Amino acid sequence: MPDEEDLTLDGVAVVRELDYPGGFEDFFGTEYQRMVTALMIMERASLPDADGCVAHAMEKLFERWNLPNSDPGYVRHPRAYAMKTARRRFAQERQRVQTVALDEVEPMLAADGAASTMLESRQVVANILKCLPPAQRQVMHLITEGYTPNEIAEILCKKPNNIRQIAHQAKERLRPLLEPPTTGAPQGEDEKW
Repeated sequence: MPDEEDLTLDGVAVVRELDYPGGFEDFFGTEYQRMVTALMIMERASLPDADGCVAHAMEKLFERWNLPNSDPGYVRHPRAYAMKTARRRFAQERQRVQTVALDEVEPMLAADGAASTMLESRQVVANILKCLPPAQRQVMHLITEGYTPNEIAEILCKKPNNIRQIAHQAKERLRPLLEPPTTGAPQGEDEKW
């Protein structure tokens, strides 16, 4: 698949059709719950708040989904557009209502074991990311969800180079937490650094 940065408008439409062959229904089914979880982690939104904001974003995206790619309202990056719209809606709602912290939210438990394992893995990642400052936490969460630097830049209203720099800083901060402690080089081997 071509890199999204190099695509023309026609190419973007083709990529969107390859990623979501079932159209908006496919996009909705694939991305809705992921975006709710992302909003809970990134913004510390409660489940009902995140669900409402993502629903609002999906409605806005649906209104634009079938526009021709030559229309100025055409959405080139549907995931980034929906996430940015959901975050904006949450910011508006946060001004009116105080949200519940992520730790106090009862996660939706999946019925089968594979989904439960995936939920547990996401919770482990969320717990690791809690040690990061908000900007780094947001970028790293979006990276773990598979967003490209350009999509993340669009969501967070930053430049792609800034996103790469923030990700690098976050990785440096996380490295001591994720790497096992070293006890020195084995005897007979010189250190490489």
